[in-house]
Amino acid sequence: MVTTNTVARKSGEKMARAIPAIERKPPTLQKEEPLNEQVYQRLKWALTVGDYAPGDTLSIRKIAAELNISMMPVREALKRLVSERALVSSANRSFRVDRLAPKRISDLFFVRSSLESTATKLAAPLLTTAQIDRLEELADQMDEDVDKGDMRSYICRNYSFHFTIYTASMNAELVAIIESLWMQTGPYLRSGVSRTGMSRDWRQKHRQIADAIRARDTGLARELIELDINWGTKVFGSEVI
Repeated sequence: MVTTNTVARKSGEKMARAIPAIERKPPTLQKEEPLNEQVYQRLKWALTVGDYAPGDTLSIRKIAAELNISMMPVREALKRLVSERALVSSANRSFRVDRLAPKRISDLFFVRSSLESTATKLAAPLLTTAQIDRLEELADQMDEDVDKGDMRSYICRNYSFHFTIYTASMNAELVAIIESLWMQTGPYLRSGVSRTGMSRDWRQKHRQIADAIRARDTGLARELIELDINWGTKVFGSEVI
């Protein structure tokens, strides 16, 4: 019999394998997978890591030309992103990243902190030694990225760090909701980090999280994750519209 946990584990493993390598160029489109799904996943990743900034317009024609495909699967992918509140569309059928009010951005980070601390509580006892080793490696690499001023690499590794934890929670539904929130906040995280920089205390959070998980201190790991995500809650909550 296939249990719910088995389904969640397989889903989590699939999502973990799908985390893009930072240095790797996007793979060519696969004939066996629907084009609209592949386009959707590419655009979702671009939004998550902040390759599109607030206010940016996404051109159906340009994306189709870059991928050497027809405009229909691109249009379908963009409409799907609109339905997931990652993009907005206008009367002239253009698609863009919305400029959200600071209060809404702050609220999104607040919801993220609540859900991600819960995912961490579930995952902390289940992460393997190899996975924890990977968390420590990513934490060190992120610190190097900040020193180099390479914010895109930092954001990509930050995603890998967090979702290595969350996919171990064995709760695919929870991870899917968190992914959706990351897609919505991605453009703002990238711009916020680039604008405000990162304090030494915040930079150390990821290593502290890995250390807490290695010690199987679930309460501390959960608290640190919540503090890490709440950076966005405080930064955007203090802005004036």
